[in-house]
Amino acid sequence: MAPSIDILLATYNGARYLPEMLASLEAQQGADFRVLVRDDGSTDGTRTILADWAARRPGQVTLLPSDQPTGSAAGNFARLMAASSADYVLFADQDDLWRPAKVAATVAALRAGEAESGGTDRPVMAFCDLALVDGGGKPLYPSFRAFQGLDAVAGARFDRLLMNNVVTGCAMGVNRAALDICGTVPAEAEMHDWWLALICAGMGLVKVMPECLIDYRQHGGNVVGARHDTVLDALPGLRRLSTIMANIKAYRAWLDRLYVQAAAFETRHGAQLPADRRAVLSAFAGLRRQGPIGRRWTVIRHGFHLESRVQTLAFLLRM
Repeated sequence: MAPSIDILLATYNGARYLPEMLASLEAQQGADFRVLVRDDGSTDGTRTILADWAARRPGQVTLLPSDQPTGSAAGNFARLMAASSADYVLFADQDDLWRPAKVAATVAALRAGEAESGGTDRPVMAFCDLALVDGGGKPLYPSFRAFQGLDAVAGARFDRLLMNNVVTGCAMGVNRAALDICGTVPAEAEMHDWWLALICAGMGLVKVMPECLIDYRQHGGNVVGARHDTVLDALPGLRRLSTIMANIKAYRAWLDRLYVQAAAFETRHGAQLPADRRAVLSAFAGLRRQGPIGRRWTVIRHGFHLESRVQTLAFLLRM
């Protein structure tokens, strides 16, 4: 019997790009799936587009009620996650373009991950690379990972995920075990994709797919996108350090959010982790309770670091 597959599509005022996204879902090859869609209170033509699309694909597209907007992409996806019972679940944004092999390749990677980790009861995530395109679909950069300077394999380790998320939500899929263990994503989580990545890296497996299977549209309205102008993105060495130092208030607020997320993860899932990862999590979650010297020593002793030496230096100087 073929496994069941759900694609969770969260929308909000996406009428400009949504038809192309839906067409890319229709063009998927090699996999049968259902699409669960939830709109979070759009005021443009998004709901009409979705209603027309669902009417043309009865049984394959399910529109969830949207009478109570959540006000965020994370909240919208949380509602979708709660409505899914499929063996494998993929997450879709309204403005991207999926290449024809996206669903089949992701599910194949998830099934390989389950075999590698010992069965379907272990949480598994798989995520692909993305190509950057502009609002009109014109190519900008062939690899999101290269553009951001990301080492996705190293970045998908549990200790690294405590500090930085290398998983883009629209590029990922998870198995049923991951969603069952996750339950409701807590308010302390930065995003649903980051929380699920921690679950899978901590208790199961994260598969880093080398393929580029999404055209990731950059149009200025992205909730999370590719950036070269924030505290933690890909600026050259010393310039990046000066940026971090100049934005110390925002940087410390970011660190505080990471500590809160880690503490929430420890409360909910700490007992389920292997002893070595539980120790790493406890050490990181406890950083905010330590003094400056103790924090720095803990960071060095456990090897916590970011994507570059410069980022890690700034972390040590201003934590």
